[in-house]
Amino acid sequence: MAKKFNEYYLNWDEINQIIAAAKNLKESLVLKILARTGMRRFELSKLEAKDVDFERKRLFIKKGKGATEKDPKSRAVPIDDDTLQTIKFYLGSRKTGFLVQSNKKSHDGISLSQINRIVSNCAKRANVKNPNPKLKNMNPHIFRHSFSRLSLAAGIPFNMVQRIAGHADARTTLQMYGVPSITDTQQLYDEKLVDKFQEKSKNKSNAKLTDFTGKSE
Repeated sequence: MAKKFNEYYLNWDEINQIIAAAKNLKESLVLKILARTGMRRFELSKLEAKDVDFERKRLFIKKGKGATEKDPKSRAVPIDDDTLQTIKFYLGSRKTGFLVQSNKKSHDGISLSQINRIVSNCAKRANVKNPNPKLKNMNPHIFRHSFSRLSLAAGIPFNMVQRIAGHADARTTLQMYGVPSITDTQQLYDEKLVDKFQEKSKNKSNAKLTDFTGKSE
């Protein structure tokens, strides 16, 4: 089944505003991992402290989407220094257990509903709305879509974005993000074409709206 093209995404300024609205280390860490790796929320919830490679700057996802006993769909994703520093502060001296812990039980990993609330609440505090007009609240998956689109816009090749996002097939990445969004299209339209519309003809200056009577012939 073909993946549906996704039109909506956040820009980096909006993403950083949401991250800045975090009230504690846990919220900050959840937002940074989602925004800077494009990771699925269930993958984040299953990360363990031992899955962080501080030396090589990577997070190891043991089971991705569609994982089976024979094929766990595991992958490593790069991570930035700032997020690694946030992980260090959050973990403290702890080296075992889930990377991001549950609010209710310290030995459990963060729940999907907790991830949802963190994203939604921080977006509200930052006054950043979901770019999809059909959705009222911000959701974690918008970070995944945004990461993929912004990575491609930055010049990262499709196959590399596919690898980081954990798409089993590069065609999935192409189908979902290979078509420019209306936002990007509008920006280039304004930059490259609009001025041309206002250029005067060599033979005659452009007519003004006030030159017309308003009657059709």
